[in-house]
Amino acid sequence: MASPARRPRAPPLTTPAARRTKGTPMSRHLTIPAADTRIQAVDTPGDGPALLFLNGAFATQRSWKPVLDRLAGKHRTVTFDARGRGKSGPSSDYSIRGAVDDIGRVITATGAERPILVGWSHGATIAVRYAAEHPERVSGLVLIDGAFPISMFDDAGKDGVRRQFRRLGWIMRILAALGLSAKMTPAQSAELVIELDAVNGRLGPDFEALTIPAVYVVGTGAHSGASDQEMRTMRAAAAQACAGNKRVSVFATSPSNHVRILSKDPGTVAAAITDVIRRSQ
Repeated sequence: MASPARRPRAPPLTTPAARRTKGTPMSRHLTIPAADTRIQAVDTPGDGPALLFLNGAFATQRSWKPVLDRLAGKHRTVTFDARGRGKSGPSSDYSIRGAVDDIGRVITATGAERPILVGWSHGATIAVRYAAEHPERVSGLVLIDGAFPISMFDDAGKDGVRRQFRRLGWIMRILAALGLSAKMTPAQSAELVIELDAVNGRLGPDFEALTIPAVYVVGTGAHSGASDQEMRTMRAAAAQACAGNKRVSVFATSPSNHVRILSKDPGTVAAAITDVIRRSQ
C-alpha cells in the first residue's frame, strides 16, 4: 500500500483567480479555496440556466467533453476537478461531506444562479445530497447511472473493496501522474467507495424532499467494480426514488455501461439535460 500523502497546507483565503482559456477566450479558469486545498474550475458562458457538472469518484472534468460537444455551447457550463483529482490539489478529506460542501463553494465562486446539477456516479450522489440540503440553490438534477438509493456492502463486501484497491494502487498512481485519476492512496480510495455506498443507502428521504425535477439516465451491464447482477440490483432501486416523489423519473436507459456512458452515449445525456431545463422553467 502506498504511504499516506503528506497533508497539504491550507491555501490562503483569497478571491478565486480567473484567466482566459486557450481556444475559448470567453471561458474562465478559476482557482477556488476549499478547506486545505484548491479546486480548479472552468466556467464557460452560454444561454439559459447554468449547468454544473459533477464527476465520477476518480474521474476528472475531461470526462464531460463528449457531452459538452453535444451541447454545442448553447448553455453556460461549469466543470471542475474535485479534491485530489485532475488539476486540483490533494486533501486530507475526501468525504462525501467535503464533496457536498465543495459544490456550494463552486456555485458561490462562479456566481451561478440556481444551476442544474449534472452528476455521474459519485457526482450523482452528491448532487442529490446538495439539493436536499440547499433546495433554494438548485433548479434541477440529471443523475447519470448513480444515486441509486440502496446500500450493497456487508462487511465482506467492504473487505473486498479494500483488497481491490490495494491491487489497483500501482496503476492508479500512474494514471494520477498523467492527470487521469485521483491522487489518493489505495486506503483513501477504498474508504471513499465504502462511504459512497453507505450514503446511497440513506438517500430515500433526500429524494422525497426534492422540490425540483430530477431524472435518471440508467446504464447497462457490469463494470470492473460490480457484476451485471449487482448493477441490475442497484439500478432497480431507481424505482424507489421515483415512487417516493413524482418529480423524480427515469428519462432513459442507455446501452452503455457505467464507465463508458459519457463517451459512448453523450446524446442521451444531453437530451436528459434539455428535458430538465424544460421542466425547471
